[in-house]
Amino acid sequence: MEENKGCFKKGNTPWNKGVKGIHLSPDTEFKKDGENTGDKHPSWMGGIQIFQNDCVHVWVGTNKRARRPRLVYEKVHGPIPQGCVIIHIDGNKLNDNISNLKCITRSELMKLNSNRR
Repeated sequence: MEENKGCFKKGNTPWNKGVKGIHLSPDTEFKKDGENTGDKHPSWMGGIQIFQNDCVHVWVGTNKRARRPRLVYEKVHGPIPQGCVIIHIDGNKLNDNISNLKCITRSELMKLNSNRR
């Protein structure tokens, strides 16, 4: 019979047996919930986040964000009906002035986007 090389020999004890719960590198371990989120995070940018080719997102809770145009529209006009979206009239996704926001149905949005091409 051939001997397997690189395997534990019978009776050998692994180095980490019985060390459950010790922290070998506490500075790099995961943080508890809420410990490093929101304004406590080192790269906090004042509660807004801008994605490429998208509108501004605002943090509304721990690990939750919402689109700023939607929040602005709902604050003035109430809840947005199901099947509707908010668009920027002038096309500038950073201009969230209420006069620049319009609520349209998804079918109207499809027609608008097909005419742009």
